[in-house]
Amino acid sequence: MQVWLFDGEGAVREHARGTGAGVALLARLGVEAGRVEIEPDADSGHHAALQALRERYGIVHEDRVVLRPGDPAWPPLRARFLEEHTHTDLELRIFVNGRGLFHVRLPVGELAVLCTAGDWIAVPAGVAHRYDGGHSADFEALRFFSRAQGWEAAPTGAGAPTLPLLDELLAGRVAAAATAVAGAR
Repeated sequence: MQVWLFDGEGAVREHARGTGAGVALLARLGVEAGRVEIEPDADSGHHAALQALRERYGIVHEDRVVLRPGDPAWPPLRARFLEEHTHTDLELRIFVNGRGLFHVRLPVGELAVLCTAGDWIAVPAGVAHRYDGGHSADFEALRFFSRAQGWEAAPTGAGAPTLPLLDELLAGRVAAAATAVAGAR
């Protein structure tokens, strides 16, 4: 897991690399996250760590999203996920394999949270966010919700993403900015 906190002008204010540092930064900002080891073929219904998360967050609905490169369902899904939105309930996402990027808007700035296999993030109800799996998605994730309706997004009407998307981030655009911030300290 990696987390970048951007200020209102898009400059990197903080960068946390690794699960411990990322979880600590997110917790300080009111977003819970963590790590759980889950085998890709595992039956999620019988996994003790997942059951603990279900109980902790009052999960009543879950689904599994599996996307591979070239999947024709991805372009329209990506457009929906990239539209900034909120939920009336918590969204808990656990990455089984692959990776994905959340943008989370908070009063103190915007977060970019890069999750990889084993990472989980709990976006609180009412918090504006977006998700990107890159141009050619290759991930599997469990999505847990505290309402039976599952994934219901309420668009915020915000424009296009201003933070780097997954492909830009992986190409090093943010890493260079984060290195400059770290060097200035």
